[in-house]
This record gives sequence, C-alpha cells and structure tokens, in this order.
Amino acid sequence: MMNLMLFVTILLISVLSVLALASSVAQHKSLLVGDWAGAKAALRNSDCCVISVSGLEDHLRVLQEEWADGPKDVDLRARVRVRESHAQKDCLRVRNLVSPLTSGNECCTNDPCNVALEELARGVASLADGPLEGICEEVFMRVVCASDYRAHDPMFHTDKAPLRGYVTLRGPGTEFMTRPSTPLEYMMLRGMGTEPARSVRCAEELEFIVMKGDHYKVASTTPPPVSWIPE
Repeated sequence: MMNLMLFVTILLISVLSVLALASSVAQHKSLLVGDWAGAKAALRNSDCCVISVSGLEDHLRVLQEEWADGPKDVDLRARVRVRESHAQKDCLRVRNLVSPLTSGNECCTNDPCNVALEELARGVASLADGPLEGICEEVFMRVVCASDYRAHDPMFHTDKAPLRGYVTLRGPGTEFMTRPSTPLEYMMLRGMGTEPARSVRCAEELEFIVMKGDHYKVASTTPPPVSWIPE
C-alpha cells in the first residue's frame, strides 16, 4: 500500500521581521476556510497536545484525488513563504514538483491543488503564538509518498519546532497521544512505544492534525505585577 503524507511545520527560523506584522496578519485573514481560529484557541489549553482542524475536507480531497494515485516514492521538502503573493508562487512550485500541471498551465495559481496547499501553509502559520504570533513568515512543507515509509525518529516523540501540521491523504494515519505525558511515560513511549490504548489515537485518512512541539509557546495572559510602592 502506498502511503501519502503531507507535513507543514513552523520552524524557529521562520521569524524574519517584526515590521511585517501588520501586513502579515491582514493577509492571513483572507481566503482561509478552515477553522484555524478555533484550532489556535484549543492549542492554548495546557491539557491539549494535538488538535484536528475542521473545514478542510474539500481541500484535502483535492490533494488526495491529484496525488494519491499519481506520484511514486516522493519525498519533497520546501520552504513556503506565507505572505499571499509569495505563498501562491511557492505552493505552485511544490505542486509542479510533485505532479506537473499540463503544458501552458504551469503558472496557474488558481489551480485547486495549489489553492489547497496555500490554505494549509498560511493556516498553519496563523497558529503561531506567543513570541511568534503575527511574525511567522515561512513554513516548512514536506510531501511524502512511499510504498515502504519508515520514519527515522522514535515512534513517539515531540518535534524540535513550535508546531507541525500533518495529514495522511492515503493509507494509515500517524498515532499520537491524546493527552500530555508525564516524563516517565514519555521516556517509555520513546524507548518502547507502548502506552494504554485509551491514551493513543490513530489519525484518520484526510484528517489534518496539528501537534505541539518542544518550542510551542502561548501568549502570556498573566497581568503585570502591581507595585505597592506609593507614588
């Protein structure tokens, strides 16, 4: 069975300029159809480690129809800039590298597959929180299609990144913990990959999930300290 997976990751080096805050945020508000705001709110809960983003079904079916029975043994990695004009060009490049558009349509940014990739790239970037909120200008995109995919990381692990989006377009999805682990549980999971079934779930085909990484930080809601020194 062929496994086809798509990863979209926020990297620590994605932050380019605080000066881009206004334009970046404004552009993230347009065209996105997934419930990224709901996902961002859910991720802020300290008891939440993985969320599923709703509203992406049509986009994910487009990618499945285009790629699931097409490319063979692909492992493509690319940076995607998330400002709207750049996102279209960068996602189009990814689209053409995985499955080229027909001659004469190579620059068609309105291609449904390209639109779907842009949704995922810009949507994941909009989830950046804390010190990265509003200034995340790049994400790292990876497309994997393999008949015998073997990850190099331990079966259960957290990424050295703030967030990673993941979807399986064809084949079995990834397993993940539905709750945060204690240090002892985490050590056991990394070493032996065992945990009671009630705490582990397998992502469904065409389910876009977002996982917190080691460097995820949420915006502080702690009020500033009150000075008791009379003025």
